[in-house]
Amino acid sequence: MSAANKKIKPQKPPRSYRAVIDSLRQVWKIELLSDPVAMWRIGVCESLQFETSRIRLAVWNLCKGAGGRLFEHDYRMICYRSDLVLTQEALLSEKGLVTFCEPGFEAIHAASYKRRDGIRDGVMTVARVSSTPAIQRIVCKYPEPVFKTPKVALVTFYRMRGRRSTLMVVNLHATLIRRVRSALEEIEHLMTNLPEHDGPVILAGDFNTFTPGYLAAIAGSLRRLGLEYVPIPGDPRPASGALDQIFVRGLAVERIFVDTTIKNSDHFPLFADLVWE
Repeated sequence: MSAANKKIKPQKPPRSYRAVIDSLRQVWKIELLSDPVAMWRIGVCESLQFETSRIRLAVWNLCKGAGGRLFEHDYRMICYRSDLVLTQEALLSEKGLVTFCEPGFEAIHAASYKRRDGIRDGVMTVARVSSTPAIQRIVCKYPEPVFKTPKVALVTFYRMRGRRSTLMVVNLHATLIRRVRSALEEIEHLMTNLPEHDGPVILAGDFNTFTPGYLAAIAGSLRRLGLEYVPIPGDPRPASGALDQIFVRGLAVERIFVDTTIKNSDHFPLFADLVWE
């Protein structure tokens, strides 16, 4: 194939130099938070359960909101085209959480830590239906390698009309680990700390799977635990940029794709239509 005919994969937008420096400045000193203080929950939904068996899922690393006003526009558009939105690097104050909880949605933020400026960094799950009271935050086994900042997973549960079991949703921002063995230990730590659940499961987020071999090892470990990797047909991301992934149990995947038109983060969002089997 000639160079002219080769399909060029889109590169994820780079983080701005200014945003990186500001972020590093704020994590020289952090405050670790314990439960339940580490979790915020806000918003009123119109429904207590999913009314249909189909769920529109979005997964997006927000890059700490460094995209400015255009980022906020993209975030709102993602919410309104989704039923369930799993975000990572959700950098918020309590007032900011109010801003990012759209009318008719519930937002739950689980903090990894609090920065010097009082802002919390963590993961946030936003849904059109109310979660059950049983929410859980799990701190990852290993911290980030340089600044030793922790990463977390947020576990929420949702009811579905006509179903006895609930849907368990795990929103994960995994630690950037270079050794596959340590990454597998982190996944094992996560699964060991998850509550027992016999219903369907969504495990999604930023897994920092920066090589195909790394992803294969993670997928193999989760498969043994009953979770199936959801491949993306024609994935436009380069292998080093395919960090965000979706794993499911008890759900059929009707469609999944990467939206490369949304460029106000250094990650492209994933969208998937899932159906309760």
